[in-house]
Amino acid sequence: MAALSRLKPCNLHVTHSWGGGVDRWVRDFCAHDHHAENLVLENIGTPTCYGVGMRLVAGRTGRELGRWLFRQPISETRVRHAEYREVLARVVGDHDVSHIYLSCLVGHSLDIFDLGVPVTKIHHDYYPYCPNIYMFWGEPCSGGCGEQELALCLRDNPVNFANDKSSAAYWLELRGAYVEALARPYVRQVCPSVEVVVQLARLDPALAALAYAVVPHGTSLAKRDSFGGAEEGRRLRVVVLGMQHIVKGLEILKAAFSQARLIVDLSILGGGLHGRVFASRFGVSYLENYRHGDLDGLLAAGGFDLALFASAFAETFCYTLSEVRAHAIPPAARPVGSFLDRVHDGEDGFMMGPTADDLVAFLLRADAQRDRVREVSRRLRALPVRSVGEMVDDYYRLRGDYPELVERRLAAAAGDDGRPGTPEPLQRPQVVLTRGLAR
Repeated sequence: MAALSRLKPCNLHVTHSWGGGVDRWVRDFCAHDHHAENLVLENIGTPTCYGVGMRLVAGRTGRELGRWLFRQPISETRVRHAEYREVLARVVGDHDVSHIYLSCLVGHSLDIFDLGVPVTKIHHDYYPYCPNIYMFWGEPCSGGCGEQELALCLRDNPVNFANDKSSAAYWLELRGAYVEALARPYVRQVCPSVEVVVQLARLDPALAALAYAVVPHGTSLAKRDSFGGAEEGRRLRVVVLGMQHIVKGLEILKAAFSQARLIVDLSILGGGLHGRVFASRFGVSYLENYRHGDLDGLLAAGGFDLALFASAFAETFCYTLSEVRAHAIPPAARPVGSFLDRVHDGEDGFMMGPTADDLVAFLLRADAQRDRVREVSRRLRALPVRSVGEMVDDYYRLRGDYPELVERRLAAAAGDDGRPGTPEPLQRPQVVLTRGLAR
């Protein structure tokens, strides 16, 4: 494996190879980083064995630079793994890696924390503290499960990411080692929304004691007004973006659908395989998949008045929320996860209640109060779009003054009474420093 020829320093992104929001974040960062070269180390795996091997690619081009298959595969994530450590040490040494951005440990090992290289852990999800990457069992979990609760979840949870490949005792051992690794002085914690800090603090006192930087994701979409106008005398046009799944609110949409379609014109874009349940129903426009590059055109052509977010699990950010806002389409979300601190009712969106009946009741209110919908769209038109470049620069600000940052984090963590301080509003494209916030 030949090292890349470079004058710039080199970052290594550690992640999975399964697409989705994490993959998008990594690709966006690599494409917009003008400070350093970026490499991506991703797992080669299957749904039953996440770490059959590893693959190293160039961050900007996707060109494969190396590939390794393990004699002893990693079923999920390991505390120690000799073959993995050997690959990792070789990559770091051959490419003179000066910083590691850890986005996901699926198929990897905690050896990442033992190389003497600074690590920034981006909390895109709660794995591997929780083996269920969605932290969801019928409703968002509060976490902190003991061995008995974990065993039941691994056995019975229908949307369990890990299923029952390893024992609850294994997950507790991994959890303990993971939390210990996060507390090391050269490891920095970054969350994409304040609600992630809140949730981490709920999970474990050791996580609540850590210092966090809140750095919202950026988007490559330009500002554009695609709002439909919500004129009187016609039905509101409502869009639901993205793959439909039980954790994304599929059951809530199914329960509300028969009534909702009598109130508004519904469009589902990118609903995927599970969303096909709506494809043949009267009163809905359904598109199974779309390319991200086509989204601008789809939103502009749709002339939508509202965007619904019915997620049932605690999403840590939600890219599609940023995208509809960039198009001045008011979002309406259930009170869960990052929506709790990213959507302010009547200001930059609407907050619905948690049930299917609440969703229907919201649509009736929106239909009767179209002036409120128009006012939120007007406010969205005035808000700037946070770019990927701004996000990348914020990550480098964290690195550039790290010794001083530790002291500032500690000072920012406590108010005059010694309790956690309140972060600044996340609409501003800047880094927010805080400790774990408890509610």
